[in-house]
Amino acid sequence: MHIVQVYHAKVPVALYGGMERVIESLCEGLLELGHKVTLIAYRGDYAIPGVEFLELDRYSSKQEAVENFKQLIPDTADVVHYHTPYDFDDGGAKRVFTLHGNLGEDEDSSRLPKNTIALSSHHAQRHGLKLFVYNGLNYQKISYDLVPVQQRSYFSFLGRASLKRKGLHLAKPLSRSLGVPLKVGGGRGLSFRGVQYLGQVNDDQKYQMLSHAKALLFPILWEEPFGLVMIESLFVGTPVFALRRGSVSEVLGLGEVPMGVIAEDYEELVSQVRNYDYLRLSPETIRRYAIENFSHHRMCESY
Repeated sequence: MHIVQVYHAKVPVALYGGMERVIESLCEGLLELGHKVTLIAYRGDYAIPGVEFLELDRYSSKQEAVENFKQLIPDTADVVHYHTPYDFDDGGAKRVFTLHGNLGEDEDSSRLPKNTIALSSHHAQRHGLKLFVYNGLNYQKISYDLVPVQQRSYFSFLGRASLKRKGLHLAKPLSRSLGVPLKVGGGRGLSFRGVQYLGQVNDDQKYQMLSHAKALLFPILWEEPFGLVMIESLFVGTPVFALRRGSVSEVLGLGEVPMGVIAEDYEELVSQVRNYDYLRLSPETIRRYAIENFSHHRMCESY
């Protein structure tokens, strides 16, 4: 088939980007499955080999971009996959929409376009949707070290540290209470009392940080639709210690044994982490779980 991906931002990006990373992996996976892929977006930081790229006007408003979509979609398209839910006639091609975020309290989920797909079962249920596809990543491009558990000496945190809902204010006292240093990627601050801020990290720095960590701390305080950093950690064999919010139970709990800790509240999280057996799951087992459930191939086949 000829599948067109549409996103009103630049793809791909060199530094961290959640949706952008997923769309790039989706394009690569579809190519590997034998489809023709066209990407309509702002020009990214580099090209995706094999993908036909149609560039949006970088200075257009969102409404103007909609008009550009109409003009740029090839007549040969079999499926047009929007990553922002626009509802307009695209010339007869079949359309699907991925809802990457949560609707606001004043937004009516019944007005979502037909064929809207969520990112997890929990995300779908909250928006009255029937279908969901887990995000995936091209694990073949992830550089990592499967570091033995005994050689790991710190916790990691990855995300926009300035957002309270990401839970860094809980990750710091948790690590201090256990006497384990904490490395923070994605935020800036004063490094002291065992907390080291690394700022914005590229892919190599990110996976290096994650693959040498005892665990990724993920004490989120909101209903996150998916939580891409969790699978990034799993792909390098690192467990995740998280609060049961959003998609956490699904991402970490698709197997017989959770890929880390899933706690109801902060106190339980501290207790479970304090008693966690790091030898229960080998890095190889964790990475294999991630490949089976969250590879770009699995995501493409699900779509």
